[in-house]
Amino acid sequence: MVTTTMANNTTTLAHIGSIKQSDGVLRIDIKTRQCVIARTDVPRLMERWPVSIFDIANVISTCGQPEPIGQAWISRSGRAVMLRIDGLSYVAPLSQVKGILSGERKYAHLSIITEYFSPGQSASPTIGCVPAGVPA
Repeated sequence: MVTTTMANNTTTLAHIGSIKQSDGVLRIDIKTRQCVIARTDVPRLMERWPVSIFDIANVISTCGQPEPIGQAWISRSGRAVMLRIDGLSYVAPLSQVKGILSGERKYAHLSIITEYFSPGQSASPTIGCVPAGVPA
């Protein structure tokens, strides 16, 4: 777990899962669920476009016509893949995701982002940060 403190807030990154490639699809394995980024969206993600994330169970139960449960995008710094799934924020190193796509790696580490503000700023913890244009 990595914790950083800036001004009046604390941000924690805790390993929670992994990202793997399976037949061109990026599979997101989190402790409690499995999600995917569609094969057609992987190149778009690498071109820095936001893409949809789908729950594997919904893909199967809707015969391939699921509703998205989140989005993935490359961070402004260009060093991470950010994911927002059901209101929670996750991060994976972009270099590791590129390693998966090139066949050099089997998986990329996935961490959950938790940000806590000091009691004077907010009454409850806030999870994650979302860039402009990406729905929460």
